[in-house]
Amino acid sequence: MTVPTIGERASLQHLVDVVEASRASHIAVVDEFGRLLGAIDTADHPDLFGGLFGGEDGPRVAGTPRHRRRRDARRHAAAGDLMADAVVVGEAWSPARAAHTLTTAGADVAYVVDDLGCVRGTVTIRQCRPAPAAHTVPKEAGRDQVRV
Repeated sequence: MTVPTIGERASLQHLVDVVEASRASHIAVVDEFGRLLGAIDTADHPDLFGGLFGGEDGPRVAGTPRHRRRRDARRHAAAGDLMADAVVVGEAWSPARAAHTLTTAGADVAYVVDDLGCVRGTVTIRQCRPAPAAHTVPKEAGRDQVRV
């Protein structure tokens, strides 16, 4: 699965189109070389994306009067104006280090970047945790059997 990205100068309409097409809740904002500049979390902008993931057949863009006023005020904004700092982990990092970074930042998603800063994927705290140990039940040794 590829990580949805958008250029920092992209329009709000293009941003909404990318979110709708990818069904992703986090969009990476990149420069012309694909290097990560920041991220846009759809939960931070309910006026643009409210109801988009709720399974509703509601409007394409949230439509409460307050949201419409806020959206109209930002009509000519670029995607870079909406971005926040992204949590970043290196592609060679261990899962424990990535989990520590996510926990410390209080983030849901971290972007995995290569040595040049280009986005290679995402990781969540759930993906960093080791799988629970399988529950084993010791077998009873029967007659003429040896418990191992």
